[in-house]
Amino acid sequence: MISSITQPGQPATAYSATAVNGASPAFQQVLQNVSQVAQTEAVSGDTLAADLNSALQAAGMSAPPALRIVAGANGLQLVDDPRDAQFQSVMAANPALDARIGARLSTAKSNREAALVGAVTQFAGDRPTKAVADFLLQFARQDKPQAYSLSFNGTSAEVQELDQHGWAPLKNGDDINKDLLAAYTGYMVTHAVSVEKRKDGDDALVVDFKLKLSRVLDGQQGA
Repeated sequence: MISSITQPGQPATAYSATAVNGASPAFQQVLQNVSQVAQTEAVSGDTLAADLNSALQAAGMSAPPALRIVAGANGLQLVDDPRDAQFQSVMAANPALDARIGARLSTAKSNREAALVGAVTQFAGDRPTKAVADFLLQFARQDKPQAYSLSFNGTSAEVQELDQHGWAPLKNGDDINKDLLAAYTGYMVTHAVSVEKRKDGDDALVVDFKLKLSRVLDGQQGA
């Protein structure tokens, strides 16, 4: 885990959501979910694939080819798929199923963001240096998924995330920690980072870092 990595600044400690003064309510909710286990998705996923398959077959649809379901501006839809109109009709006829898929995507997004916040803030510790804070903010920007989807192949349904390389399985905390370690190792080599000593009581950078991190997750500019 990242907590065991030696890095500039003070040792990492548990992070409190209430420490982010001025962060949006949505971001504070993400922070509160950092240490929670996502039971809802696991439970709903037990029958989601079977129920979705039944609804699609009843409407004359089949998979494969796999369906990639995203939450669009007007509800659930398929990505670049000529079956989208038919799929939306199936969802309209099955509102409970539509809600379950939407909830699974929403839960996955919340848990993914919580894992990112947990890894970054744990690595930062109580008093990250400016160099470390800047690195972590850049990492968070790059690691935040561009979108989420439910990939359904006819027998199983998997939430995936979109990055610069395309769609991939959703990362968990261990995945993010490994990527963070690799990124920081490369950063140390290329930037020759030196240890910066922090002054007691100097919390301005800490607050600034946490506020900027909240903006990254909220998708705001100027983070």
